[in-house]
Amino acid sequence: MSRIDHKREVTMTDVAARCGVSYQTVSRVINEMPEVADATRTRVLRVIEQLGYRPNMTARHLVSRRSTVLGHVSFAIGLYGPSQTMVNVEESAKQAGYRVMFTGVVDPNINEISRAVNELCSHRVAGVLIYLPLEIDLSVLRTLCQNIPVVAMDSDLNFKTTAVMVQQKSGSRIATEHLINLGHRRIACIRASQAWRPGRLRYQGWLSALKEARMSPGPCIEGDWSPLSGFQAAQTLIKDHWGEFTALVVANDQMALGAIRAFHEAGVSVPDDISVVGFDDIPESGYFLPPLTTIRQDFPRVGKLGVQCLLEEIRSGPCGVRTYTIVPTLIQRASTARPRKKCQRPVRGKNGDLNHR
Repeated sequence: MSRIDHKREVTMTDVAARCGVSYQTVSRVINEMPEVADATRTRVLRVIEQLGYRPNMTARHLVSRRSTVLGHVSFAIGLYGPSQTMVNVEESAKQAGYRVMFTGVVDPNINEISRAVNELCSHRVAGVLIYLPLEIDLSVLRTLCQNIPVVAMDSDLNFKTTAVMVQQKSGSRIATEHLINLGHRRIACIRASQAWRPGRLRYQGWLSALKEARMSPGPCIEGDWSPLSGFQAAQTLIKDHWGEFTALVVANDQMALGAIRAFHEAGVSVPDDISVVGFDDIPESGYFLPPLTTIRQDFPRVGKLGVQCLLEEIRSGPCGVRTYTIVPTLIQRASTARPRKKCQRPVRGKNGDLNHR
């Protein structure tokens, strides 16, 4: 076993030599990356402790010739998903000794996105995290970012780069299968804008689960992620499609909240008359009336893994294009139940309001 001169600072190369592994493996252990065998990880961590190795942030930044700042490009941060991604990116970067420079995109077009990325690069950020879950060709960013590490977060950039992706389609399939397993055979959908990648994939997941179960899709209305659009979509479902569905898959929790309000005003009981499943598991979901069954996205994991991937490329150089996937999970609450044999029908009263009968 090699000896270490403790008069000098211990390096990752020293740790790698003592463990008999590569420099990249030590880097992955330090950055908590998943591509390391448990036994190897344990051995590396033990040697790190024995040698007293501590990451030298200053040296790393001098080597990279970049700042201690990570760039983050995002869009529509008023919505829950983008805002949670941004918060968790910032927290994970802070824990690693970095700061985050955020640039928001107001109008999601190529020129605006290019401007945002160029702005970050002009500040010599150490790397860029891109969260733009849009149905738009972002391959132009390959040239803009050719000399800087880039990690895509739940976004298809149309060029090869390391990415952290949420299995949006799988999440919607899980939601729909939950309703099928409860006995529902007529399942409606309030989908989100198909200009959003999650909106498209969640809609496809609903269709895919129904097709696999050999069931015809129920009525589908499109919203814009907001509670108001969910409220209006549910009103349309009640007015034009009542009797055609006993359950409803909604593309996010905010629209589900609006839909539940519309059902309540029409005298439709959730879950006695209609079962409702949302998506995201926002903090308020457990306090809806009734508490909402939903699909949970692990936003802390998305932010942490995105930052870890970017830091590994900053510290160790390109390690090959990799894609990490995060699988959403079902959180079952009181808004779903087995279907009743016959739902009562809401009707419009003399004052024009929908009433339940």
